[in-house]
Amino acid sequence: METNKQMLMRREHLRRWIPGGESESSTRGANHIAVFARDLDATARFYTEVMGMPVIEVVGNLDEAQSTHMNVNIGGGMMLSFFDFPHVPRLRRRAPEGTGNVMHIAIDITEERKTEIKARLAAADVPHLEMDGSVYIKDPNELGIELLPLGGERAPGQSGD
Repeated sequence: METNKQMLMRREHLRRWIPGGESESSTRGANHIAVFARDLDATARFYTEVMGMPVIEVVGNLDEAQSTHMNVNIGGGMMLSFFDFPHVPRLRRRAPEGTGNVMHIAIDITEERKTEIKARLAAADVPHLEMDGSVYIKDPNELGIELLPLGGERAPGQSGD
């Protein structure tokens, strides 16, 4: 187990990757995050009715004819793209935690919208955890979502985690 001193030294070592001047990325940002879905109907209902994030497109998966691709608008020009693979049993079970997996997706939200969503979560009996001003939820696919009210403008790279 790492000691507190070792952890602080490791963090300081990693900070060498932070540029001294401008920190503009060479890319323009994420368009979507692709997620395996167990049940697209339950996923659409959750994001539309509970989270207030509309389904904006449903098409065939270009890579796999027996799979459906559903996009959910999460704001800021960003989508969660859900894919089902009903004919592939191994893709329908929950993935183990670990390196390379997503811990959660943090979504910036206003306090007003957070309050509205919390009311819908309660009405739908969706378990959630409030911590340090954020609300943590698991969607029907067990994908972790953090509603993160940062307020106002944020600097590039600023996060609540």
